[in-house]
Amino acid sequence: MWLRLKSEDREIFSLFGHSQRCESRGDEEMHEIPKLKLMWLTVNRGCNFRCDWCYAAGSEYRTEDEMSLPFALDLLEIAGQLEVGRLFLIGGEPTLWSHLFDFNDAMKSARIRSTLVTNAYRFSSDRFWEKYLEHPNTHIGASFKAFSPESLVENTKANAFADVTKGLRRVFGHQPNSIASFVYSRPYVSHFLDMVKYAVDCGAFGVSVNFCSPAIHKDRVDDRFLIDIDVLVKEITSVYEEAHTITGGRLVFVMKHPLCIWPQKFIQALKDRGQISTTCHLQHQSGGIIDTDGSLLICNSMFGFPVGRYGQDFKSAESLATFFGSEQMRNYFAQVRAYPSKKCINCEVFEDCSGGCPLLWTVYSPDSVITGWSK
Repeated sequence: MWLRLKSEDREIFSLFGHSQRCESRGDEEMHEIPKLKLMWLTVNRGCNFRCDWCYAAGSEYRTEDEMSLPFALDLLEIAGQLEVGRLFLIGGEPTLWSHLFDFNDAMKSARIRSTLVTNAYRFSSDRFWEKYLEHPNTHIGASFKAFSPESLVENTKANAFADVTKGLRRVFGHQPNSIASFVYSRPYVSHFLDMVKYAVDCGAFGVSVNFCSPAIHKDRVDDRFLIDIDVLVKEITSVYEEAHTITGGRLVFVMKHPLCIWPQKFIQALKDRGQISTTCHLQHQSGGIIDTDGSLLICNSMFGFPVGRYGQDFKSAESLATFFGSEQMRNYFAQVRAYPSKKCINCEVFEDCSGGCPLLWTVYSPDSVITGWSK
């Protein structure tokens, strides 16, 4: 359903129900100055898919809403001076960005690594694929949305399963050790193994499973595609060993929920096998997203809630570093990183999960979800 935020809730502090959260952690880590190590550039909002759950839906997929090349080159210079480790190009669908090849050449000249996050549909075009190989990114991150022609139409409104499959196979043939990623959300309930099998059939070296979180568009919280926690835990744990076998163990779960919702034996198995990833740049105070209009976001799912803006709060490497490490930003991050529940204070896995994605608490009450594991 859509949850409408009150006008006063448009302040970033109150998005996560901070008035009901515990005291901040109070350790030295909370007082560290945030440092920008990773940058995501939202280079466009146009897309050849229409996924209902996508955060880009709030932009109405306008093809004219794209980052200009001069602006992108300014950001590239800033990233280089800040020694940002990698630039991630996202959208929309970044293969539709009119400046992709020119910008890729510029990144190569600047010796900055890049990842293109794509649905791979456009790579089915022989002409585009050949041109891309002349102007490549360091890495392609393939995100797939379906496992059959019917599921692709249902999930993306695109009747192009053969072409998408061709594009994905090209990516994995070009990058033999690449993994395929998908967001496990309501449309995939009962189809987890179907998605895993399809990715492997396309030639993926492994599979990364992300979990759906709420998205915030303007004055609304969209939780329509969240899977009920009990259903999520039951399906994943019941098919996990088969998925492990299908992928040859090359399977990773990018956790969004508090780890304590899962059976302890399951989490321990993931740890032992190196199949778990927890927390994100938001909780590590290490990354930011620059939107097409120069807005600085701290989370992709918080479309429409910028914390700063190019030309107003920063315009150079020095001013961005100063702004990102400012008291205002430290306060933002401190609120996000506060204990969501008192049960987290003495939990043995809190340092691993930080109580889960803060966006979950726009929908759930933390105390109704978090059980905590005693140290």
